[in-house]
Amino acid sequence: MLEEYVVPSELAGRRLSAVLSGRLGMSRRMLRRIIQAGGFYLNGEPVYLSVTVQDGDRVTWERPEEEVAVDPEAIPLEICYEDADVMVVNKPAGMLTHPSPHERRGSLLAAAAHYLGDTRGVPHAVHRLDKYTSGAVLIAKHAHAHHQLDRALRQGLVDRRYVAIVYAPEGCETGRWLTFVDGLAPNPQRPSRRIVVPPDRGDRAVTHALPLAQAGPLALVALVLETGRTHQIRAQMASHGMPLVGDRDYTYAMANRRDPLGQASFYERAFGRQALHAYALSWPRVEDRALCTVRARVADDMRELWQTVSGRDDIEAWCDEAQRVEPPQDPMSGISGF
Repeated sequence: MLEEYVVPSELAGRRLSAVLSGRLGMSRRMLRRIIQAGGFYLNGEPVYLSVTVQDGDRVTWERPEEEVAVDPEAIPLEICYEDADVMVVNKPAGMLTHPSPHERRGSLLAAAAHYLGDTRGVPHAVHRLDKYTSGAVLIAKHAHAHHQLDRALRQGLVDRRYVAIVYAPEGCETGRWLTFVDGLAPNPQRPSRRIVVPPDRGDRAVTHALPLAQAGPLALVALVLETGRTHQIRAQMASHGMPLVGDRDYTYAMANRRDPLGQASFYERAFGRQALHAYALSWPRVEDRALCTVRARVADDMRELWQTVSGRDDIEAWCDEAQRVEPPQDPMSGISGF
């Protein structure tokens, strides 16, 4: 596919290599692949990367072909957003983002590969969700978009927002942000799981939690990540006394909570997975770096659970409310809200 970029005035006088790597985020590997596939053209003429560009110059190149890393599978997808570079998919609970050594079929990437076919791109997951977490996943359609968005993710420019149904702590205060700063480390007994440790003894994990509403023993909580560690939300929420309903790995018992009335046991039987959904994503668009925000409707099982315990079908409205409120800038303050 032919790609084109028009040099803006502020980049006039720069080397082409600096424009491609700095403004467009192309890696050295990507530059080599494009050169091997035919190279770059400036106003229709082949050029070296060392050439100086001017205002209004048209840079063109052929996007290198890629091989699909997974076998495509005809699995229906709920597409929340799509442009030439990316797509956002509302992943259902029970589906892996990537194939695993033990589960090769039925992944989100396999479904995306079938959806894109042979001509519309090769899917690259920019981030992932746990198998039994539902919600928005950002998928790049080509290697350059993946590289650029991966860099944005590492720079903290990709905003991921979640909603969870948790066991409410005693004296649960709604409308006030809580900020958890911990370390996460592999569980020595189960290395695929995580334990919460002091920040200086593990990978630093920062989660902002905003209790939105309480219904009996449960609470609806909005969550914003500053870091993206494995099982971060699930492990931290359990450690801080608010385990997710349905979580079989980070349980009510791990939170050292008593259950004299058997309420936790009831909900563990009634809800078959962790009640966690990624409801919104924001990222800088590949094309022009403008901020793009997309919502993914809350999964039916979570919506129905909240409606059952609260008597209100308002989980989407609470997500609207949470999206308008920013977490505290100071990771230790935890005092802003609505």
